[in-house]
Amino acid sequence: MGISKSKISSLIDEAEKKLKEISETPRLDAEILLAKALGTNRFGLFTKYNEEAGVKAAGVFASFMKRRMNFEPVAYITNEKEFFEDTFFVDSRILIPRPESEFIVEKAAVLLKNTEKADVLDICCGSGCIGLSIKRANACRLTLSDISADAIEVAKINAARLFPASTEISFIQSDLFGNISGKFDLITANPPYLSENDMKNFVVKELEFEPENAFFGGKTGFEITEKILNDVHKFLKSGGYFITELGFEGSNFINKNYDGIELKEIIEDYSGIDRAAVFKKV
Repeated sequence: MGISKSKISSLIDEAEKKLKEISETPRLDAEILLAKALGTNRFGLFTKYNEEAGVKAAGVFASFMKRRMNFEPVAYITNEKEFFEDTFFVDSRILIPRPESEFIVEKAAVLLKNTEKADVLDICCGSGCIGLSIKRANACRLTLSDISADAIEVAKINAARLFPASTEISFIQSDLFGNISGKFDLITANPPYLSENDMKNFVVKELEFEPENAFFGGKTGFEITEKILNDVHKFLKSGGYFITELGFEGSNFINKNYDGIELKEIIEDYSGIDRAAVFKKV
């Protein structure tokens, strides 16, 4: 079938067959990539199902497929990833937002429900998806921080796209709390939490495209989280909260006696994995 005569439905079917070799979601991948090539979304794609893709769009789709068959993540190919209520700009400078991190946003919305204009700090912010989603749910003053200058640049792109008129978002390049000052009603973190063994066993194929420093949390995987837990009380207001995402076995490493904070809750994800821990300033 020539490119100019490629029906959208046929392109999707053919791509799905190929992607079954490398992807757990072959049809979804094909639909997202073709929708991007056509300049539409998946709903728009379905309304054009029996139409011809056209030479230009089919060519772009072919280039997308070549990248995807090389295991490049769909989000990096499209430069988009949905998270909570928004679509975020992403590229290979930052970790791709995961749906599991939405548990932090949901808990934050509950904790801040009765706090007007809360001060929120999101460290290890990456794309900014957690902090900016919290701001979407609660009108807060937000500080986004990351050790990576590249991550800060991506977070700025997303802040400008999602809150173009806001003057209540600030950015700090910082190694954890190194350059942070002031105190906050809520601090969130999705720190690197893979161990040395995890890096060897799990960071393969698609994950090899993502920044290594966004994954590696030390020998046990908990070292960076431990550093945060040891210092976070210094930056919380009285009664303030800290929520951190956990790795697969992260809750096993939690010490119940960190200075100035008390463990209040472990949040499980839909798979029953301990996904986040909630602490309160005491």
